[in-house]
Amino acid sequence: MSAAGNDARVKELRQSAQKLLALDHFAALGVARTATPDEVKKAFIDAVKSWHPDRVPQGLDEVRPLFAKVFARLELARSTISDPARRAQYITDLAKPDTAASAQDISSAEAGLELRKAEGMLKKNDAVAAERHLRRAVQLAPSNVECQVLLVSLQAKPDSTVERLRELVADLDRLIAKEPDSKRGYFFRGMLQKRLDQPKMAIADFTRAMELDPQNVDAAREVRLYKMRQEKAEPTKAASTSSEGVGGFFRKLFKR
Repeated sequence: MSAAGNDARVKELRQSAQKLLALDHFAALGVARTATPDEVKKAFIDAVKSWHPDRVPQGLDEVRPLFAKVFARLELARSTISDPARRAQYITDLAKPDTAASAQDISSAEAGLELRKAEGMLKKNDAVAAERHLRRAVQLAPSNVECQVLLVSLQAKPDSTVERLRELVADLDRLIAKEPDSKRGYFFRGMLQKRLDQPKMAIADFTRAMELDPQNVDAAREVRLYKMRQEKAEPTKAASTSSEGVGGFFRKLFKR
């Protein structure tokens, strides 16, 4: 396609995107307010065939961020009207002015997508790509504590100095203060405390992380291992105390 043709296509895509972004959730997906969950799902799949970031036309990478924004908008619409309670509230809100998805709503949804991409990259052990997606997520939603927590955790490198680890703990302290129920925050702070040889502080964080998320097998393992070490240490300590009591007496006796 010629340069002029590319420019025309970009302009067309931008106009289409702006129109879609201004619609309410039902209109964005092209479904009625009475649409069934299956109808919503089908409409979403059909819509993202055109707007998924992987479907950006060849040679038009400049519109990739726009595709990501529209995709997030469609995902927000799908998740909202697929849930009966959220749909009912949204229909009520539609009676109010300016109920089409706000820029903040769309940015939050897009940040959520970036977070899921980062999690996917971490499962593949691709920390570099994960960090890229997380920085984008934080840029889109600066108040999203979970994204910031995960981003902080990636700054703890194998060769990080003690001073750097303490700085990261301080960062997590601030984030946990903002979001006291941040299960990731407690878990990652526990991992840093463990590296800083602060076992009691680490186990307190792992225990809290496990309370907030009983499915966190890593936190549960850390708590279990800590208890095993404590139980193993008790008999040794008792034996040492006993030995010192008797042996110490005889050592003193023979020194006289």
